[in-house]
Amino acid sequence: MLIAGVAEKVLTPKHPTFLTGYPLPLDRYHTEVHDDIKAHCFYLKNGSDRLVIITLDLCYYSKRRVQSVREKIYNLCGIPAENIMISATHTHSAPAPASIPFRLWDDRNEMYPDYLDFVDEQITEGVHEAMLNAFPASIGMGFGICGKEQNVGGNRRDKDGPADPQVWVTAIKDDSGKLRGALINYALHPTFLHAESRIITADYPCYIYEYFQKDDPDVVVGFQIGAAGDQSSRHFRSGQNFEEAKRVGYAIGAEAARVIDTLTYETDPTLAARRTMINPSIKPIPPLDQAQADQRAAVEALENSQKNNEPYPVQRTLECTLIGANKRLRIAEEGEVGMQGYQTLFPFEIMVFGIGSARIAAVPCEIFVSYALKIKKESPAERTYLASVSNGASGGYVYTPEALEEGGYEPTVSIYAPEAGEEVVGAVMQLLEELAE
Repeated sequence: MLIAGVAEKVLTPKHPTFLTGYPLPLDRYHTEVHDDIKAHCFYLKNGSDRLVIITLDLCYYSKRRVQSVREKIYNLCGIPAENIMISATHTHSAPAPASIPFRLWDDRNEMYPDYLDFVDEQITEGVHEAMLNAFPASIGMGFGICGKEQNVGGNRRDKDGPADPQVWVTAIKDDSGKLRGALINYALHPTFLHAESRIITADYPCYIYEYFQKDDPDVVVGFQIGAAGDQSSRHFRSGQNFEEAKRVGYAIGAEAARVIDTLTYETDPTLAARRTMINPSIKPIPPLDQAQADQRAAVEALENSQKNNEPYPVQRTLECTLIGANKRLRIAEEGEVGMQGYQTLFPFEIMVFGIGSARIAAVPCEIFVSYALKIKKESPAERTYLASVSNGASGGYVYTPEALEEGGYEPTVSIYAPEAGEEVVGAVMQLLEELAE
């Protein structure tokens, strides 16, 4: 029989911190807090099988930190690392969780090690609290639809491009039928608050939490970001502010609440976990002259767009392309030395949880939506969704070969080769097949 526990812990820092997610400005230290960022912990037990899912209102959580906090959880709760999934919501308005953002990757030099120690402690305490306060439970999993037709989100590279409007919900009820926990999954960048904002916030997910907690403050609501590598509100929002974040968060929350009322709940689901490690293919270091030429071309394209007063989405896309070109130029200038810090990202951890007939696949990378759509379509399981930015970070996008041909920010800034996407998908599918046996 299923036993479940839920808990949330505040992660808001007590001192000013640099907010990560955007390359500029370089002095983006927070001056106020809109909503407390949190860790949301979900504990599941059936017989001797246990699973833990943790969501963090952070841009990402490094591989070394994931390993560290798993060890702490194991020492306190006895839950092995392979049964602990840790997902970041990918908010762009939370403290830097590793080294100085948008330099060449090196998570060995953390900006705020004391703060991250605090985060580790809060996560560990949250899991312990959820385990100690566990209750007889039932669980249901399913999805609804909320996408660009509601001006909620879609493809940021092409407003008519591939998108995933599915709102996935994992709902946990106690034996009285009361909703105790809800885990939401949706593929949309949390970037309603832009780089000029110096406010700590979970972005639109905070309004998903609020949608449920305004009626029941005790319900724990977590959020896992889907395959949002090329998904944002760029073409679908009327502004970058809290009003728009609330509109979208409430729309997703309302659809999630509707789904919860339609789910079939199980009291005796099988619980299972599988994981594997892969080393995805990376690009060769670009020749310096080519990187310089690409950077000059990106500058010229953005300047021409600004002179011609082209629409904001066009200018923003070109601005992001320049960000990518600047990073590739730094890699070309640094050579092999500049790539050394990236070794801490590898290997990628690919994980799949089984809850009854449903599956949650987790990958560390910011992956393009086409790959998630493929996984969902080809999965042998009845229901499958993908959580990205999980169990570590990737330091770059996993994009499609078509995106590389088209150019733009994501394939330019990424260290990964175009074949990395199929490598990630292949690893996920292997685990899904193992769980189907």
